[in-house]
Amino acid sequence: MVAVRAIRHEVFVVEQNVPPELEWDGKDGRAVHLLAPGAGTGRLLLGADAAAKNGGDPELAVLGRLAVVTPARGRGVGARLVRALEDEAARLGLAGVYLEAQVHALGFYRKLGYTPFGPEFQDAGIAHRAMRRTWRQ
Repeated sequence: MVAVRAIRHEVFVVEQNVPPELEWDGKDGRAVHLLAPGAGTGRLLLGADAAAKNGGDPELAVLGRLAVVTPARGRGVGARLVRALEDEAARLGLAGVYLEAQVHALGFYRKLGYTPFGPEFQDAGIAHRAMRRTWRQ
């Protein structure tokens, strides 16, 4: 967890000026985490944590805290992390993944099959949009 926290701190707190109290939401102990050492990380919320974030759908995991450090960007690290988290959600029998993308990253997620919905909103002072990708109904 130390390496996960270090990457998220670098990307979200230092680079994007997200207040630390918003970054560390208390859900990390219940989440699935993936780490590309020295490059990136992401997490998957499940169960009640996911339903509380995704509008109450127990069939959708919530992908979040996807962070890739600057030197590793453009090398496919983020896409590999997303696919691995999706694989875990599918392995757990879930129907898909919900996420809240920073608006500048919409194209990245669209290329991975995510569809935006709903209005743009602010989270930690950054414009976001809800997206989802499902593989079964």
